[in-house]
Amino acid sequence: MSDAASRYARALSAQLEKEGRFEAFRPTLVALAALPAPLVARLADATIPMASRENALRVSLGNPAADSLLGRFVELLARRRRLGLIDRICQNVLELQGLKAGVVEGVVLSHTSLENSVVERLEAGLSAPGRTVKLKSSADPSILGGFRVHLGATVLDATINNQLHQARKVLLSA
Repeated sequence: MSDAASRYARALSAQLEKEGRFEAFRPTLVALAALPAPLVARLADATIPMASRENALRVSLGNPAADSLLGRFVELLARRRRLGLIDRICQNVLELQGLKAGVVEGVVLSHTSLENSVVERLEAGLSAPGRTVKLKSSADPSILGGFRVHLGATVLDATINNQLHQARKVLLSA
């Protein structure tokens, strides 16, 4: 996670809270957080004039008024040459708001996608009073067996790959 992205996210999150407009902005934040990588790369491409990139983003957002929060935010990112961070900034804002609400979102990776009942048991096991864990299941064919959970910066690795790596380290150090 970029330090710049987290700083902008904290500032945007604070402003949305101050104005009480987070829920109204949630759909926009979700959409911006899910921008395809090639589009984000184009927003960061210095060979394209900044005005063109800013204008393209504004048009895709429905031409927000220049004095609106969203309009000012896009202008600030353009002026500071940070349009390429918009997806990570919005992801961070959503994570910050989730943490404040006591919801931690993460991903569970396994060789094949896990069944909903298994994911629900993992969520229940990782949740605690005041903290609810929400997991999305995803497949990673490089995992031989077991699973790996990513919760923000925390990684819980219960894969056979990790167990084999640990055994190899022990054998080599003996």
